[in-house]
Amino acid sequence: MDASIRVLHVDDDPEFAAMVSTFLEREDGRFEVETTTSASEALDRIDDGVDCVVSDYDMPGTDGIEFLEAVRETHDDLPFILFTGKGSEEVASDAISAGVTDYLEKGSDTSRYAVLANRIGNVVDQYRSRRELEASRERLSLFFEQSPLGVVEWDEHFEIVRVNDAATDILGYDEDELVGESWERIVPEAETEAVERVVEALLADRGGYRSVNENVRADGERIVCEWHNRVVTDADGDTVGIFSQFQDITERRERKERLQRSTARLEALFENSPDMINVHDTDGNIIEPNPQLCEKTGYDAATLTDMKVWDLDQRIDPEEARAVWEEMDVGDRRRLEGVYGRRDGSTFPVEVHLRRLDLEGEKRFVVISRDISERKAREEDLEATKERLDTVVSNVPVVLFALDAEGVFTLSEGKGLSTLDLESGEVVGSSVFDLYGDQPDVIDAVERALDGEEVSTIQEVENRFYETAYQPVFDDGTVTGAIGVAIDITERRRRERELRRQNDRLEDFVGVVSHDLQTPLNVAAGRVELAREECESGHLDGVAGALDRMDELISDLLRLAREGERVNEIDSVTLADAVEDCWRNVETAGASLVVETSLTIRGDPGRLQHLLANLLQNAVEHGVTGTDDRSVTVTVGTLDDGTGFYVADDGPGIPESNRGRVFESGFSTAADGTGFGLAIAEEVAEAHGWSIGVTESAAGGARFEITAVDVVE
Repeated sequence: MDASIRVLHVDDDPEFAAMVSTFLEREDGRFEVETTTSASEALDRIDDGVDCVVSDYDMPGTDGIEFLEAVRETHDDLPFILFTGKGSEEVASDAISAGVTDYLEKGSDTSRYAVLANRIGNVVDQYRSRRELEASRERLSLFFEQSPLGVVEWDEHFEIVRVNDAATDILGYDEDELVGESWERIVPEAETEAVERVVEALLADRGGYRSVNENVRADGERIVCEWHNRVVTDADGDTVGIFSQFQDITERRERKERLQRSTARLEALFENSPDMINVHDTDGNIIEPNPQLCEKTGYDAATLTDMKVWDLDQRIDPEEARAVWEEMDVGDRRRLEGVYGRRDGSTFPVEVHLRRLDLEGEKRFVVISRDISERKAREEDLEATKERLDTVVSNVPVVLFALDAEGVFTLSEGKGLSTLDLESGEVVGSSVFDLYGDQPDVIDAVERALDGEEVSTIQEVENRFYETAYQPVFDDGTVTGAIGVAIDITERRRRERELRRQNDRLEDFVGVVSHDLQTPLNVAAGRVELAREECESGHLDGVAGALDRMDELISDLLRLAREGERVNEIDSVTLADAVEDCWRNVETAGASLVVETSLTIRGDPGRLQHLLANLLQNAVEHGVTGTDDRSVTVTVGTLDDGTGFYVADDGPGIPESNRGRVFESGFSTAADGTGFGLAIAEEVAEAHGWSIGVTESAAGGARFEITAVDVVE
């Protein structure tokens, strides 16, 4: 294990953090203490080889428990000591639930730092011991499965627990034929006494024994095997397992041949490792590279052995490297990151594990490295994503907030904070009940959300109106807080009030038109009919026609006032069907209809009917002029860019000088037209957020184009 212990101390008070660092490094020379004042910065350092995290509890933004939970998501067993001045059973309970390694209150006595140093040393030693034990078990398992020798694991009665593939090959048995059997199954009677002595000695001494004896294969053939037997114990002397490694040496009993086989096996491990490996001396000369290093860098072995490690790793400074090597004792390890250069000039990042060895009296360093390009790319993507999210959260024109179970703000972000004269994070740590206790609607919504209810409401805060949604946050069925978003709708409320006033005025106007004008008009029409019964006069026909004209004008005026700017229910409408329905209600006068659209659009079906009816009626009425008695053809189709539709005819068209006025209320080129039809069409289009314009059709007639339509894909 490394002699040094890297400690990351997280405390929002930099002076206190510096003082603690001084005391800790004074208490234990192994400690290398780094400090940071925020949990977010600390999370970025966790992967840099930290051995232990010491964190305060009460910190702005992310408290110690939240920080611990974030650490545990990626480092479930990294030592984490909560060193807090806010000691309580609740904090301790939360810390234990979150997986804290140790918990210590700060206190005012400097002896607490000695206690803290002792606990850091203990948890790191335990952590490293566990890691080393796990690594040993993994190496043992890997060795068991991949060993070219036969390997047998025995229980305390010296019965077979498992064997590897090499063992079954040597002995000729399947594994299930051997598991549960005694060693006597594979030992001939003549060798029983000798092997029994080895077994007794092995169990008594708890050590290792080498033996050579005959064994019986499944087919009855006798072979001679060399056995290496060992009882593996832990630091407390308890038996971890009993293992025997053996090989068939029937034809290879000479020591030299055994040595050659052993050497071959070691070389195979070196040659076939999936990691890049090289051995270098204290001058940095690469002595032996493995094939994986050659393959990844593009250099052959001969070229690499003519290079120094800083020729390969571009981050290595020769003088700094020599200083590190000089400090390392035999068995010491270092974890580093570097950048290897390839023969073609490209580079790739690597994670390097350096270990000092003594090989036959020579100082050597074994370097095991691994390409971490994908990991670096993921880290860069994660950082970029975080930056983008931070940008979005800071600039989104709303207020984003989060509360804990007690109603204390844990998040306050968003550009919308400016409407409340607040800065980002300004209210974090404050209670919503304290800040807005005089606003019952806010408190009611918060209490309902913290009781587990989803709440959507409109609230008035600081003389502004906000549409606010609260979402409770659950953990194992318990509400642990709430998150929310608030949108400033003050301007919308102002517009709504203005619209209501306008609508009220409009209703007054409609009432005047429909009652004060329509009623006298009806009276006049009735009087004309009575006058016709009493006398004959050509003037009465003129009066009746004028009254009909006035009635038509009043009807169109009322339709424009009541319906032009209003859109009610929005739905998906098949345009072709809507056109066909309208055509059946239009006085076509022999005109024909061509539908060349398959669009489905979103709009108010009733208002869309008015728009289409007015455009179709206009095309029919203006499509034939003078003595030309030919029938007009009206075409409804999709615009080339798919953003809307058109209504076109093959009539005489609209003079360019009049196109700017056709949508004016009261403008008409027809002697008997009211001039309101196209005005109503424009009002309906604009009420939907669409645009309407007029141009010349391909046949020379009029073409009305409706754009910016909400088209259903």
